[in-house]
Amino acid sequence: MTLQPPPETDGAAGLQGQRKGRLRRALRNAVLLIVVSCCTALVFVIALAATMPASALRRVIDLPAQITDLRGTIWRGHATLSDGYALEWNGHFAALILAKISADVTLTGADTQLTGTFTLGPRTMALQDLTGRAGPGLLALAPGLPIDSCTSRAIVDVTRASFGRGQAAAEGTVAIDAGTCLDFAANSIAVPALTLTLHSVGNDAVADLSDTQSALAQLTIAGDRRLIIRVEPAGAALIPGMPTAGVTMLEYPF
Repeated sequence: MTLQPPPETDGAAGLQGQRKGRLRRALRNAVLLIVVSCCTALVFVIALAATMPASALRRVIDLPAQITDLRGTIWRGHATLSDGYALEWNGHFAALILAKISADVTLTGADTQLTGTFTLGPRTMALQDLTGRAGPGLLALAPGLPIDSCTSRAIVDVTRASFGRGQAAAEGTVAIDAGTCLDFAANSIAVPALTLTLHSVGNDAVADLSDTQSALAQLTIAGDRRLIIRVEPAGAALIPGMPTAGVTMLEYPF
């Protein structure tokens, strides 16, 4: 004869149910605590970014000499640049949820008004919807150029320019009107009306510079971290001291 275990009493079953209930409540409370802690940490980071002075950037990074003053906060601030230019930014808090830094940026000056959105993420950085006008005074912010005192102005309409892991992309146009520049010997150089066309080829971002008659130069930012410059003879003729006998190719890894 086989002996069977006695049936479980109602009291034992009730005790086991209470234990399972307490365990479920403990797990639920632990998950809730983790979520609240993460939200609190996120709010703290946002508050820190919103209130930390923009001048604190000088302590952590080497800023270009063209930046003469910083005001406001890291999240919403103002940078005074050389020759009367200014850069303002206004961060998007919602981007932090996606582990990104994003801000509307505005570059202004006597001859310049540009607006766009800059985004920096774990895998890519991008500049989107950059539109407005750019004046010749901006060239003074880039020292070492072989030209000076230019008069040409540009209309900028760039939908996107981005670079990430193994891929670069661009789309848009920059229309530059005719004008003049001075070379190092103070000789006047005529600059024709130019068009800079941005587009993507595979994993590369390409910028084609042309006038109304022919291609002048091409700049490629390759996804494998190479900067490739191709200058046609017609384009070289616009640059003082550059040989015009044939196509010039330059390549720089970065």
